[in-house]
Amino acid sequence: MKKLFSLVSIAALVFTTFKTSAQSANTSLSNLASTTKINHTLTPGTTNYISLGSSSYAWKNFYLGGTLYLYNHKFLSNPGSDNNFFGTDAGKSITSGTNNTAAGANALYSITTGAYNTAVGDEALYNNVTGWENTAIGKGSLFSNTGYYNTASGYAALNANTDGDYNTAYGVSALVRNTSANYNTALGADAMYSNSTGIDNTATGSYALFNNTGSYNTGLGFYTLEATTGAQYNTAVGFEAGDSYDNGYNNVFVGANTDVSGAGYYNVIAIGQGTICTGSSQVTVGNGATAEYRAYANWSNISDGRFKKNIQQNVPGLTFINKLQPVTYTLDATGLDNFLHKDQAKNKQISTEAKTAMSNALAEKEKVLYTGFVAQDVEKAAKSLNYDFSGVDAAKNDKDVYGLRYAEFVVPLVKAVQELSTQNDLLKSKNDELEERLSKLEAVMNVSNQLAFVSSAFLAQNVPNPFSNSTRISYSLPQTYSSARIIITDNKGVTLKQISLNTKGKGSVQVDATTLASGAYHYSLYVDGKMIDSKQMMSSK
Repeated sequence: MKKLFSLVSIAALVFTTFKTSAQSANTSLSNLASTTKINHTLTPGTTNYISLGSSSYAWKNFYLGGTLYLYNHKFLSNPGSDNNFFGTDAGKSITSGTNNTAAGANALYSITTGAYNTAVGDEALYNNVTGWENTAIGKGSLFSNTGYYNTASGYAALNANTDGDYNTAYGVSALVRNTSANYNTALGADAMYSNSTGIDNTATGSYALFNNTGSYNTGLGFYTLEATTGAQYNTAVGFEAGDSYDNGYNNVFVGANTDVSGAGYYNVIAIGQGTICTGSSQVTVGNGATAEYRAYANWSNISDGRFKKNIQQNVPGLTFINKLQPVTYTLDATGLDNFLHKDQAKNKQISTEAKTAMSNALAEKEKVLYTGFVAQDVEKAAKSLNYDFSGVDAAKNDKDVYGLRYAEFVVPLVKAVQELSTQNDLLKSKNDELEERLSKLEAVMNVSNQLAFVSSAFLAQNVPNPFSNSTRISYSLPQTYSSARIIITDNKGVTLKQISLNTKGKGSVQVDATTLASGAYHYSLYVDGKMIDSKQMMSSK
């Protein structure tokens, strides 16, 4: 702007000099025929009735027929249709182009037929000849442009762009090397500095996508994806997110200092401050100080049988589970965090305040007592059975760490339960068989016992028989019993007499039959409520 004011001051000085000199000529040069000849020479038309040299007025209106030259260079011109050029050689080559505006030395210098372009700054849109609807603000911005619909603001922004279209660059050297690429947006000093042919990229933040030459990448934040070159479909949001290595394809970084531990990783997702992915196709959420993960629903794994091949029922159960060594432990969270960040550049380290907060969080996590397994122990147990257990996430390189997928343990545990269930069913079947055999054995033993019991007890035939007044009944009883008796009944089963017995071994009783009428009677021996034997006797009067 200072330069612009200086140029305007020079123009005003030139006009004042013309006015003063012309008035002197009109009043003191006697060899002129009249003042009107000078006036007609210096004014473009007769409608300007107030002439140079008037005794009452100075030169009221300054007329510029097409171009004003300063020191033999175009300085101010309005050629063609609605073009406005201000600055040394601004719009110098214009022919039929329309609606162009340039302010600055050599701005739109090469324009011929281009239209609707705006250039502010020395050499802005310098080489644009036929390009339309471009806007360049800043020295050298869109210097080489021949394309369309580009916008650049900042020193050298889109400086090398030739036939690239629909690009937007704001910031010093933003998209400075872009040549033929389209649809890129760079906001920030040196944003997408190296991009030449990559398309559809968006970079917001100083040095964002600095070395990018690929396409379809998005970086939001200072230094995001700074080292990535020709890869595609990367997204980084956060201070220095994903900037340490030349990344592969399809990566997502969300959070300040999110990154990977090596070059060329692809398909990673890192979420959280300082989160590091240690291998391709890996998702890492949270950093070493993260203590809890919460959600309102359980995690679902895709498990569609239509897309599962080589299915085999070869998962070991009890043999694998019995080899596992459950332990309790505390985590060296500080050591783990240092290990994951050991290769980070010093300029990427977090601030003192943030580092203190992080250290405190790590210290709190180190107080927690955890229950689980050691990944290397689980791996060893699986290998001893030639079992390729997917629950072990083994380290891929010397920068990686071991991990366990605890959900995977459900499968061998289910298999173990199934094996236990099968064993239980077999044991139950065997138990039922044994119980049945035992019952049969007990029945046989009962019969045997009964036979032995019966064999040790007997009832003899009464003597005499028939009898008139009395008769003797002999018997034998076991060595152990609770009760014994002889019961006499008539032919109808009516009990007529009961005789209790309390001897062991052989014995006899005398039965008084004087009250018995002539006829047939029955007598029976009962021991512990069981009938041992029954016989008939005859009474004869």
